[in-house]
This record gives sequence, C-alpha cells and structure tokens, in this order.
Amino acid sequence: MIKTEQTDFCIKVSVFLIAGVALLFYGAGLSASQIDVKIKDFKKEAAEISREIKENKAEIQDCAEKENKIINHLDSIERELSKAEKQAVLIRSQAASLEAKIKEAETASEDLKKQIQIGEKYASRRMVALYKLNCMGEMQLLASADSVSDFFQRKTALKRILEYDSDILGSLAEKKAAFQKLSDSLREQKKEKLLLAAACKKEIGNISSKKKERSKLLSEVRSRKSLKLASVTSLQQAANDLDKKIKELLKELLKRKQREGVRTGKFAVYKGVLNLPVKGEIVSFFGPYRNTEFNVMNFQSGIDIKAGRGEAVHAVCEGEVIFSDWFKGYGNMIIIDHGNHYCTLYAHADKVFKKQGDHAEKGEVIATVGETGSTEGPRLHFELRHHGKSVDPLRWLRKG
Repeated sequence: MIKTEQTDFCIKVSVFLIAGVALLFYGAGLSASQIDVKIKDFKKEAAEISREIKENKAEIQDCAEKENKIINHLDSIERELSKAEKQAVLIRSQAASLEAKIKEAETASEDLKKQIQIGEKYASRRMVALYKLNCMGEMQLLASADSVSDFFQRKTALKRILEYDSDILGSLAEKKAAFQKLSDSLREQKKEKLLLAAACKKEIGNISSKKKERSKLLSEVRSRKSLKLASVTSLQQAANDLDKKIKELLKELLKRKQREGVRTGKFAVYKGVLNLPVKGEIVSFFGPYRNTEFNVMNFQSGIDIKAGRGEAVHAVCEGEVIFSDWFKGYGNMIIIDHGNHYCTLYAHADKVFKKQGDHAEKGEVIATVGETGSTEGPRLHFELRHHGKSVDPLRWLRKG
C-alpha cells in the first residue's frame, strides 16, 4: 500500500517537472520549436519512468501474492503437523493396547502348554496301563474276583476308569485345538504389531519432515520484514474471522439453550477471582498497541502467556465446549461457553483433551501449551468474551 502511493506520487512529480522545465526554457529565451523538442525529450523520459513504475507495481503485487502463499502454506504445514502428531499418538496407543493383548495371549498360551504337557504324561501312563490290561484280558481281571460283589465292584470301577480316561483324552484334544487357535491369533497380533510399528515410524518421519519445513518457513518469515508485515495482516484477518465464528457459535448455542430450556451459569460472580489458565509469564496484554517495527496500530483481543511446551492448560471455570478444532492463525483452539453470554478461548495448544459438546469442570486440564498457529514460540493465547465482544481478561483474573 505504501509503495503504491509512492509510485503515484512519482508520476505526479514527473508531470510537474515537465511543466516546470517548459516554463524554465521559455523564460530562458528558447524558441518555441526548441522548447517543443525539449518537452518531447522529457515526455519520452517520463514515459520510461512510467513504464518502470508499472513494472515495479507488478513486481510488488507479485511479491505480495508470494508472501500470502507462504503465510497460508505455513498454516497448512502446521495443520498437517498437528494431524500427524495426533495420528502418531493414536498409533502408539493402539500398539500399547495390542502389546498388552499379546502378553495376555502369551501367558494363556504358556498355561495351556503346561496343561497339555501334564495331560500328555497322564495319557501316556494310561496307554501303558490299557496295553497291559489288554494283554491280561478284561475277563481275566473280572474272573479273578473273590465274590460276585467283588466282580461287580471291579466292573464298575473299570468302567469309571475308562470313562475318566476318555474325558481326559477328550479334554486334551480340546486344549490342543485351543492352543493352536491361540497360537494363530498370537501370530496375527504380532504381524499387526509390526504393521503398527511401521505406520508409527512413517508418521514420525512425516512429523520430522513437517517440522523441518515449518522451521525453514518460520525462519524466512522472521528474517524478512515484508513477510512479517504479511504475517501481521494475516493475523488481523484471522482475528476478524474469529470474531465472526464466535458470534455464529454463540447464536447457535443461544437457540439450542432456549429450545432445550437450559439454565445459564453464574460466571459474573467470579470476576477478579479466576486463576490463570496456565503457569507462565504474561508477555502481551489486552487492548490497542503500536507495533514499533512497522509503526502501525494493532489491537490485542486477549493476553499471551509464555509457558513451556506441554504445560497443562486449565479451564478457568466450568462450562460447555462449543469449539475444539484447528483455526487459522490460532492453531489448535478450544472455546468454552460459561453461560450468560460469557465464553473463554484457549489457542496455540499442542494437544487438546476436550471435543465439542464436552463438559469442562473448573480447573480441569483441557489442553497442553504448544505453538500451533504461532510464530513466537510456545505460548497460550487466552481471551474472555461477553456477547462475542472481547474484554480484558486481567480484570477477571486473581491478582498476583
């Protein structure tokens, strides 16, 4: 915008110079034809200057478009990085669950193996006994009874022994089948574990690649003044988009609460006694401020709290989560509605533990500090809004 104004100014100056020179030549006593020649020369020079100005304008426009693409690409990388990190966490969780199942299956397999070994030893002894009984003959065993009563007792006992042997052998066969099934399942689970390990390795590779790309772009943004200015402009647009989004969310929420007859909370009573949502140092404050680097006025709609990556972020008051997702310029963001048209906003989070529609208790950990959507390093951007309009959070926080 500044460079365009400068080029327009240059055109006007060129015109005035040509007119001024014409008057100067006329005053110096040059003939009309000589003055005409001189004016033509200066017009040619002015046309050349005008052509260069147009080329500069086109170059400036091209640079602006490239800068916007870089800023948007940076947001896209951060979004993909956040998704990749979530996917890696999910894969690790699945792998840990599978590992527990594998250990459980291995323990059950070992127990079955021991039971089969005991059963096989018993079956082996019984096979020897049955072989001897067969050699001796069943009738010979029964015929050696001392009395009729002893004969029937021996017959009943022999029948029970043979039935027990049959049960033991049947049970042994079932255990062997179960062991085979368990072994097959264990083999499949170990294959699945290898696939999960490969998927996790791939996601970690993606994360590493995205982090390098993000770091490179961040370095470029921080080193080039024009890119920084484009970043500021992009953030201002993101702030405007956020205002619209919050108004939409609150409007939808109000309609639902009226429809369902939900009672609103008493957030107003907590003014001046709310705890800071995260342990850290407040590095930027609510309200208008002058950007000394670009000499422009900006407005900060909340506060920024510098904290270590992974530091726990707490809900300052109970309420319903009305937004939990990525938002351009703010990264991973959570918005909690506290009733009576009050809501709080937590942005630049690394991990979020609440989804839309969840209830959050006062002091509950809802996220961890990150630098998603931020070019300034790990921090939490915190806002407090009433009827969608941002208010100074420090007036609501406990002093000290």
